[in-house]
Amino acid sequence: MIVHICCSVDSWYFLAKLREKRPSEMITGFFYNPNICPRNEYMSRLIDAKRRCDRLKIAFIEGEYDTDSFLLAARGLENEPEKGARCARCFDLRLERTAREGTRLGEKSFSSTLLISPKKDLIQLKAAAQRIAKRYDLEFVFEDFRKNGGTQAAFALAREKEAYFQNYCGCAWALIKQRAAQGRFAAELICPIDGAKTACDLRLEAISERARRENAGETARLYKTKIMEWRLLSGSLIDEGGSPIACDIAPYSASANVKTRLIALSEYAARFEKSAGFVTRRSFADKNDAREALGLSARDITPIFVVEDLPKGVVVASIESALYQEDALICN
Repeated sequence: MIVHICCSVDSWYFLAKLREKRPSEMITGFFYNPNICPRNEYMSRLIDAKRRCDRLKIAFIEGEYDTDSFLLAARGLENEPEKGARCARCFDLRLERTAREGTRLGEKSFSSTLLISPKKDLIQLKAAAQRIAKRYDLEFVFEDFRKNGGTQAAFALAREKEAYFQNYCGCAWALIKQRAAQGRFAAELICPIDGAKTACDLRLEAISERARRENAGETARLYKTKIMEWRLLSGSLIDEGGSPIACDIAPYSASANVKTRLIALSEYAARFEKSAGFVTRRSFADKNDAREALGLSARDITPIFVVEDLPKGVVVASIESALYQEDALICN
């Protein structure tokens, strides 16, 4: 049997129960989830899912991370709610790829750890899987391990085994909707301007390090920590005529909304009227430590707009960014 694995949390209980119910069955785990975004989150889930299969001595195969296939399948369904048409299309994509892989391997049946997830519609899943099973002449093994307290038992086992608990379903649109409901924005989808490591990066590093140590026969544990993350949401420079001026915005620009006028100071810099930020020439910023020259510390969040040439006349600068606390992981 080939079993599609969606994540580590769901796989701990589902695979154990499946093996308990079908002890003579040879199981192959197949991780195919091109819906997961961004890539570092995908890798965290992949590594921990493989860790689960290694513990059970189950063969593990990674499918392609072909995000274009998912984006094409979900086109036009971006605003669908959880358990809506977009999820149905996502099930079709992942389960059909699993069935195709099973056929390639000569398997007779397939299943999915999605069946244990309380966020998935079992009827929707079963209908999609049975259509695919008929098309590939395979048996779909439907197991409702949620009943009789199975959902609670699944979470308890995953916690006991220190599985990686993701905090959103997987795709970008589900993430955006979930964060909006929490009164937040989807920071996971925005790259930091200064290349600093994000909470997603640190989680992946910790999960990778734990896997490395465990594979070497060492003991390792994951611990939660908090970090502060900064994200630029938008920013612009507008000249007196209302036309935009091409610019870059340096790291650690202000974490509050700023919209004010600028006045020229010298040949290389212009400053906000209220000393809230600066504009510098690219030639100056490239050859000098602009922060030091402007009297700023390395961690100062004063906005710096970098332009080819200093704008003439009065200019309006606008910036919106956020500084917030995020969950990360460390390995010890």
